[in-house]
Amino acid sequence: MFRNLPGLPYNLEVINDDHPARRPTRYHWAAGTNPLHWGGALLGWAATLGSGLSATFAPETSFLTPLLAAATLCWSGIWLLVMPINPRFKRAVDAQLLDRFENDFGYQVAALSDRIDQDLYGKVMDIKRLRDRAREILKGKFGEHDVFAKDNLEKLDKLAISFLQLLVALSEYDEYLSLVDPESIKHELEAARTAANVDDETLRDVRQRQVELLNNRLTRYQRASARLALLQAQCRNVETTMKLLIDQAMTAPDAQRVSRDIDEVLSNIRESETLTQELATYDDLERELDDIHGRELENHRR
Repeated sequence: MFRNLPGLPYNLEVINDDHPARRPTRYHWAAGTNPLHWGGALLGWAATLGSGLSATFAPETSFLTPLLAAATLCWSGIWLLVMPINPRFKRAVDAQLLDRFENDFGYQVAALSDRIDQDLYGKVMDIKRLRDRAREILKGKFGEHDVFAKDNLEKLDKLAISFLQLLVALSEYDEYLSLVDPESIKHELEAARTAANVDDETLRDVRQRQVELLNNRLTRYQRASARLALLQAQCRNVETTMKLLIDQAMTAPDAQRVSRDIDEVLSNIRESETLTQELATYDDLERELDDIHGRELENHRR
């Protein structure tokens, strides 16, 4: 199944959202194949069968057979009807699938496409075409069984997946920056600094923390702007590397040489991921400061 998205300025061909590990039935499959389910079900039906056989020689125990069968059916019913709609179970299943298909490009396209801004879907299709073309050339020239050739195909998918992750980060940063008005923060900061000039020490401390919070917001905006520029540059690097790989795959004498540019760009992307994690930590700090400020302001009012 492929999703067509109307109203876009280009012809979006296909974004696969029907990866087997992304279908809604994945929770039922996970529940049905869980060892706790089928192990318990096997024991239940074995006990039911044993009870039925023993009832032949001991009729007074015949009532156990339907009870065991009903209990076994209830056990399977819990797993097949209740567990697939349990939020905790669904989160656990998705976490396991994400770990299992971490380097599966098709799975990542399906998993990440909803988090990518529609204006960037053209780039999703571009990287998919470049990745498919590069794989076709590499497999045709070096095969899949050579150690270095196989490694290159895996690195190629990691590179394409990293590009998708960069697009997700780009979407999130762009959304944040579009919602924040730095000039408004500056005006609020100026007003807060003026309001902090009071004689009441307790009130001054509370208002000074408001100044610190606004300073943090402004710093966060500036850092986010810098990160956005870095992510945009990294996306261009990945696209250029993909195109270079296609050229190199046609001329490289061995599979070993093809991986150099992939390694370099992947290293740069890991640096971007570290910076993004730093900002996430900063977000947590700001939320904590926000909570502290709210509690202190409420205490002062009392």
